[in-house]
Amino acid sequence: MSELWIPIIGIICIALVVITTLLLGAQEKKKLHNTLQKHLENGGRLSPDLLQQLGVNIDHRKRDIRKGLILTSLGLACIASGLIGGNLILGTIVGVFPLFVGLAFCTLVLLNKDE
Repeated sequence: MSELWIPIIGIICIALVVITTLLLGAQEKKKLHNTLQKHLENGGRLSPDLLQQLGVNIDHRKRDIRKGLILTSLGLACIASGLIGGNLILGTIVGVFPLFVGLAFCTLVLLNKDE
């Protein structure tokens, strides 16, 4: 097997994780929408407590810091595995994108402290 397949399979795996996350998130939002629609059709009222119980009012800062830390860790892990495996350039190529996106999420959390 060619050494070229290793980064290709790694990129495919990352893409599958992202696609799966997006699909599951869309499915969850659709279920929530249907639940709220049935509640309103039955004469129910929307209150802040109900929305919080359903998970609509989510703290975006907490979500952003989680995404930032996970992506930063993933980027650093790719770079470290490239260093350990003796191919630092390949590890850096694969790891630099999630590293910078993770750092951007962490920076957003720091910039939006007041909200």
